[in-house]
Amino acid sequence: MNLKFTKSKLIALVLGLTGWMSQSEAQICGATNSSGCTGDYLSAISFKNTAGTSYSVSGMNCANTGSSNKLMTNGAVMDITPGEDITMTIENTCSYSEYVGVWIDLDGDNTFSAAECIAKSNAQFGSIPVNTTKTATLTIPCAGVKAGKAIMRVRCMYSTFTPSQGCGTQANFGNILDFEVNVKSVNPPVADFAVPTGPNYTKTPITFNSTATNSAYTQIWSFQSGTTVVGTGAKGKASWPNVGYYNVKLKQQFCGMVDSIVKSVKIEKPTAAPTADFIAGSNQVEVFYQGQLFDLSTNGAYKWDWTATSPSGTIVYTSTAQNPIFSFDEEGWWEICLTSQNDIGPSTKNCKSRYIEVVPPGEFYMGPSKIASNQGGILYDNGGKTGNYGNNRKTSIDYFEIFPCGAKEIRFNFKQLKLALGDGGDRLRIYDGQDASGKEITPAGGITGVNQNLFAKSTFKAFSGAMYITFESNSANNDSGFIATWDSELLPVANPKSGYTVDYTQVGNGTMIDFVGDVKDAQGQVEYDWMIDGQSGYGGKAKVFTNAFYTDGTYEVCLIASICNGIDTFCRNITVTTPTAPGAVDFVASNLRPKVGETINITTKTDYASNYEWSIYPATYSFVGGTGINSRNPQLVFNTGGAYTFTLRAWNSAGTRAATEKKVIKTKYVIAVKYCTPVTDMLSSDVAISKVELFQDSVSLLENPSTVGDVAYTDFTDQFNTALSYGSYYTVIATRRTNSNTANFKAWIDYNIDGNFSDDEMILNSGSISTTKASNKFRVPDLKDCFEGVTRMRVAVSYGSFSNTSCGVNVVGEFEDYGITLANDKKAPVITLLGSSVVRVEKNSNALACWTENAYSTYTAKDPTEGDLTTKVQVTTDLDCTTPGTYFVNFRVTDAAGNDAALVTRTVIVVLDKTPPTLTLLGGSSVDVQQCEVYNELGAVASDLTDGNLTSSIKITGNVNTSVVGKYTLTYDVADAQGNTASATRTVNVVDTKKPGIYAYGKRIVDQDIVNLQIGSLFVDPVNGYDTCNGSVAVNKVPGFNGMVNTLVRATYPVSYYAVDPHGNTAVEEGFVVNYRVDDYIAPEITLNTADTVIHDVNSPYSSQPVTVHDNYYTNNKVSVEKTGKVNPFTLGLYTETFTATDESGNTAVRNRYVKVVDRVAPTIITSSVNVCAGTPFWAMSDVSVEDNYYGSNELLPLIQVIGHNVNIWRAGVYYINYQVTDPSGNKSQVVLRPVMVQYPPDCENSFVGKENLTLSEQVMVYPNPSKGEVTVDFALNNMEPVFIEVTNILGAKVASYTFNGGFGSQSLDLGKFGQGTYLLNIRNQKETTTKKIVIAQ
Repeated sequence: MNLKFTKSKLIALVLGLTGWMSQSEAQICGATNSSGCTGDYLSAISFKNTAGTSYSVSGMNCANTGSSNKLMTNGAVMDITPGEDITMTIENTCSYSEYVGVWIDLDGDNTFSAAECIAKSNAQFGSIPVNTTKTATLTIPCAGVKAGKAIMRVRCMYSTFTPSQGCGTQANFGNILDFEVNVKSVNPPVADFAVPTGPNYTKTPITFNSTATNSAYTQIWSFQSGTTVVGTGAKGKASWPNVGYYNVKLKQQFCGMVDSIVKSVKIEKPTAAPTADFIAGSNQVEVFYQGQLFDLSTNGAYKWDWTATSPSGTIVYTSTAQNPIFSFDEEGWWEICLTSQNDIGPSTKNCKSRYIEVVPPGEFYMGPSKIASNQGGILYDNGGKTGNYGNNRKTSIDYFEIFPCGAKEIRFNFKQLKLALGDGGDRLRIYDGQDASGKEITPAGGITGVNQNLFAKSTFKAFSGAMYITFESNSANNDSGFIATWDSELLPVANPKSGYTVDYTQVGNGTMIDFVGDVKDAQGQVEYDWMIDGQSGYGGKAKVFTNAFYTDGTYEVCLIASICNGIDTFCRNITVTTPTAPGAVDFVASNLRPKVGETINITTKTDYASNYEWSIYPATYSFVGGTGINSRNPQLVFNTGGAYTFTLRAWNSAGTRAATEKKVIKTKYVIAVKYCTPVTDMLSSDVAISKVELFQDSVSLLENPSTVGDVAYTDFTDQFNTALSYGSYYTVIATRRTNSNTANFKAWIDYNIDGNFSDDEMILNSGSISTTKASNKFRVPDLKDCFEGVTRMRVAVSYGSFSNTSCGVNVVGEFEDYGITLANDKKAPVITLLGSSVVRVEKNSNALACWTENAYSTYTAKDPTEGDLTTKVQVTTDLDCTTPGTYFVNFRVTDAAGNDAALVTRTVIVVLDKTPPTLTLLGGSSVDVQQCEVYNELGAVASDLTDGNLTSSIKITGNVNTSVVGKYTLTYDVADAQGNTASATRTVNVVDTKKPGIYAYGKRIVDQDIVNLQIGSLFVDPVNGYDTCNGSVAVNKVPGFNGMVNTLVRATYPVSYYAVDPHGNTAVEEGFVVNYRVDDYIAPEITLNTADTVIHDVNSPYSSQPVTVHDNYYTNNKVSVEKTGKVNPFTLGLYTETFTATDESGNTAVRNRYVKVVDRVAPTIITSSVNVCAGTPFWAMSDVSVEDNYYGSNELLPLIQVIGHNVNIWRAGVYYINYQVTDPSGNKSQVVLRPVMVQYPPDCENSFVGKENLTLSEQVMVYPNPSKGEVTVDFALNNMEPVFIEVTNILGAKVASYTFNGGFGSQSLDLGKFGQGTYLLNIRNQKETTTKKIVIAQ
């Protein structure tokens, strides 16, 4: 009997019992069902986490599992997260019904507690009948979890069990199965979400996207004053009926941890009708399938009218949903129309003809993978001889290895090659080697439907002894595929040359060392057999053999290398000693820039250590692969991004730790990289990425067609990794399949490998385009501005000109990531001198003026990868032109990857010379300067080959008067020591082109300005003209239709103004009009004739006191007074009477009178004396009433307080009870004393009115409620048994307890010290209990 194991995304494995069945977990607690398992066993188990990883084992029975615990895995098979739900399926094909218990050792103590039982006998699975399968959801607990490898135990039992029976021997039937899982650490939730940038409009549903990626989180949304559309999950949605700012709250809950965040959203009212627009989730749909349309209307549409019309017009679907789903039942192009509406009105109808193409359905096939050692044969794709290959084929499934024994050359030819024409996503690749790590002999990117005709007749040859073929296809198209044949030329039979490498031949006692096979001239696959001192069988036939020697001495280690047609042996001596001091130790990481969650390997090299202790900071990492803190070569996964410092302590146990310990520290050695997962609201097959390409010149480095409209984000970094060189230029191309809508593309490369895509790392920004393709040529920065290693390129597309950021949230679109390796090409640039390497020049007074090196004119530089580097060449020299002699000019350049060119030198020989001076004007030979401004001489420069700089010797003649408009000439002269002269002239034109200004009160007037003039006031026109150079300028004032301004008559008087300066420049404000409006601008005055606030007693009539009005211009009959606001004298409150006075000019004054209706009368308590028989329960509130001028008896009775008493119902006597009540207005009644006479039977009677048998709740009173902290408990009991009070919070947690004597009593409790909140007083007397709830509000 064999057991079959499967793991999602991996090839199914069928494993026999030999080997793994003997494994057991030595550390975990043992378990046995002592009655055996014959007829009682689980035959199959599968389980799956929320990430989709699953594991299963089948074919089990009692014979191959037994009735004691068996470890069914070799290493952790999946990750589980505290708080998540996993699903488990159990199959029972045995003879009896079975119960199933499941435990996980979450705290790592190697036992299973009851709290670690996640499937109990009376829950989850219950009883599983014979020949049935049951599936249950199991929740991983949160409390007491320790991250790392853990054992999950599944225990089958014939009868029920308890949660504490995960370990030990039980008198029961069934098998017990252990599985290794990896428990991930619990990170507290951090609530955050994206608020749409808006504008966001009333009544329109608005979506808010949570940034959380943990599916185990509970996410709850609340929307202030809004209508909730979606209130739970990662996307909250709501609408608001009114404008304003509203709070949106997201609360995240996980494993008892809670975080929340509140953000504000602005809601606006639309000002125009919507512009209808939409996008399809996919513009191509298979017939009889459904497709969804997404509204993109602007201006806050909240009503929609959709129509979808078939190609023949016989089918018309309608919908009023925002994002409707239609069933497309006819092949061809469908027309989609939308009219949207808001409060302004409906939009124009938007119809998109030929928008959705409905196509026939497709069929798909899969095929197995093979390996062949035949010298020749024939190979079909997975569709076989006649069928088409399937879509979405993966290289992990469709691969084929040709590995003939001793092959010198393998030749591969096509009898048929028919990939989907024009489709670059279906790829056939051929490698010279045993796997994909070999040299690819097909073109970069493989054979595709684009280039297949170029290779249909080609012969592909492999010379490594093996050939490896892979095939993959996308979801777009397919065809009949390929039929290929191969044949091989074999080498003459020859033995291999055995050998191995080892870091050290002298090692410490107990030190693990690696022997790595290094076999040359091997024909076919090598079998490795390791021997120590003549004994073979070591190393498990592996190429790498790791061993430690625990006895000092010399050992002979040999490798016997065998191939299909030969054998060879290689031996070497290893010396082992016990160290007395530290030796050599170091370690290296396999990746210094891993992604968060990516496994890295730490490899330690040492010649003496046998023990290791790792310390890594910060501690946000996990050991994996069965390694740990004391492993020699640990494997790590970093849980959060950032820099990590490694400390290794190593020693040899045989030589003692004290004598041999050595510490190696590497600060910030590894930086873990975490990239954001980008988010989009909606998907569209049109606004999507169908292909990404990367070229250097015309050479294709990357070509990846992909499906569209399926997912918002695809990570291709594991499938593609393209090497780019520093300083080189590349072209990126992003393509979409259709262009029904406009879109914008962007792309970034994370050059500094820090997990972020910054603006300066953007390599593509297309803007809004209507075409299907966007491209850009970009340069990889220098190594000093980057980091060397594996990084990623992110490509994004968004709708139209909508926001397109590297992490989203994008409204519509798609993201794709690709692996990029930033690599040093290790090729140095070359410097070339133009002209002779030896030059002769004349002596000069300037040390460097006799010879100048100019890029491209006298030298160039070129790099094999980057090309032209001429402008980056650094030139240094010892040249001194003032002194004849021989000098050297040195040229250096470094390429972007840091590779230095060989030093190049030019020799410069300086000799004597004679040359006239040169004079050059600075600035133009003719310049203009504004009148009255300062003329700044621009100057000139002069130089001579012999005398050097003669600028200071230049003489300037002539002058410029900027106060007078005109033309002036300046002359410049210079002479060298030999009398050679140079001359130049400059013309300076003094001009006036500035316009004067028209001003009022020091400011320029404004056209059509309105100036208010109080009627009856004195008016003097303040307008005047002014020129910055010529001073005051006359202003021409032209009255308008009402003539000159008359401040005695109400009217508007327009006046036009004009001005011209002495040089004919008209004013800037030429013809401007100022309107003088004569009117009354003083508001009336209101006198209330009362105080601002009037106090009025409730229930007494109220009459509003009239106000008095006075105006500066109008008589009282020209001023209107309006009163608003009413006073209700029968209801307490603060009322406002508003008086508004308006004169005929519209001037308004407002005064408020506040009327406060109050209650100032105290209530009255009415009661009488009472007779009580001794020992009779007495209700203190019996026959007590209250009267008040405003509040009712029912409202005041609960407020009556017993403020003192001395009643003892067990002893005869005259007692009293004091009562007092405070009404809600704060008026306190008189204290009323009530006599209570207690007598012994039979000379007694009960005169009070009340219940004969009072409950405990009626005998206890708690007040005040709510309270600021101090609470009084009064009780009148018919017994002297003690009273017990336990105080709990609203969650049921006990916070205090009290015990008091029974009978009649009053006690004060201080609950304020426990904080604000709601508390429960659980009161018990004899066998009766009651609960009082009280609120503490500080």
